[in-house]
Amino acid sequence: MNTTPLEDQVHDALHREAEQLQRAPLTVVDVRTRARRIQRRRAVAVGAAVAAVLAIAVPVGLSMTGPAQRSEIMPAPSPPAPVVTGTVRVDPRSAPVDGGPAVAMVNIDEGTLLRNGETFRLPEVYDSITPYRNGWLATVNVEGEQTVQVLDSEFRPLDGDRRPTTGLTVSADESRIAWAEYDGVRWVVVDRAADGSREDRRTELPPSSEEASVTTVGFVSDTEVLASRTDPSDYSLSTFVADGSGSADLPGILRPWAASSATGAVAGVTRVKGDGSSCSAVVDALAGTRQPLWSTCEHTLVSFSPDGARVVGFSSYLDANGSATLTLLDAATGEEVIDFDLIGPLDGITGIHEVAWEDDDSMLATLVSGQTQYVVRLGLDGTVERIDVDLSGVDPTLVPIKFATSQAGT
Repeated sequence: MNTTPLEDQVHDALHREAEQLQRAPLTVVDVRTRARRIQRRRAVAVGAAVAAVLAIAVPVGLSMTGPAQRSEIMPAPSPPAPVVTGTVRVDPRSAPVDGGPAVAMVNIDEGTLLRNGETFRLPEVYDSITPYRNGWLATVNVEGEQTVQVLDSEFRPLDGDRRPTTGLTVSADESRIAWAEYDGVRWVVVDRAADGSREDRRTELPPSSEEASVTTVGFVSDTEVLASRTDPSDYSLSTFVADGSGSADLPGILRPWAASSATGAVAGVTRVKGDGSSCSAVVDALAGTRQPLWSTCEHTLVSFSPDGARVVGFSSYLDANGSATLTLLDAATGEEVIDFDLIGPLDGITGIHEVAWEDDDSMLATLVSGQTQYVVRLGLDGTVERIDVDLSGVDPTLVPIKFATSQAGT
């Protein structure tokens, strides 16, 4: 297939995207929520004889009042069961309904935040929001421009310094928050501890216009942040890694989508074809060569699981209707593991807009099917559940339900 020049390819691809949302690691499940879902899935497995769950459990520390005795017999650990493979049908209309999403969600139509089973009324419509110290850190649209705000526990602003930004990126354990802000002269990448326990890592980039916008994407290591920079002359993107002391380019990635701090891997678009579809690759950002580990022109790679073992593949062509497909691939080899086949009515668009991992075993996805928006949970064990969110009477083209921090989406 003939391709247009690179400048036209990137411009066309960016034009087709409704907006550039970056993936950031999702909100971490607290122990109580995780235990409840594990119990529920075990009950489903027993009652309905479903496929075994991939049991990659989060380690839980054991409290001991004294040294263990030799006579103690410790329970043998349960070996992880294999993940289901093949095709899983996803029809939100017939999927069993379940509550308790482990990822915070914002209803921009109602102005509410759903987090850990609680619903908060928001005084403003925040583009992204996450816990920070004893309050919140959020981005809000002020006269068409996103700005960073520090809020108290009642969502009241604590400072008046609102600098332009492009959104928040939150680590999988919620311990780090990153964003890029414009100080009037240059863009600065900020890496902040969510509990305020250390000084910010601030990477100052060369002086530029505000139109040369910088967006954080993910965390490559304990000290490094993946980000992209826009060339205002043609709207092409370049990719780099910032660590507080400087930045290093990551060539070959035209549009970064995701990073894994567990493995140091980065996923992003490497080539845009003439028909608007794209090719993607996984790159080891910590290796000296930074060569692609593998590549594909069948999927747009958008999100790593928290442990870095899996990567989500959207369709290779993305537009405002979302992705028509969702495939889970082995992040180390590119082998397809699960193909989630979206089933919907004939009279309407069926597409996925965002995904966010709850843990290593499951993810949430927002999708529009027919004339309705849904939030579904997709398990590596092949289970499909619909989250109990009332969206009756809402225009699905508005996609009112969004994850509270920037996630992988179209």
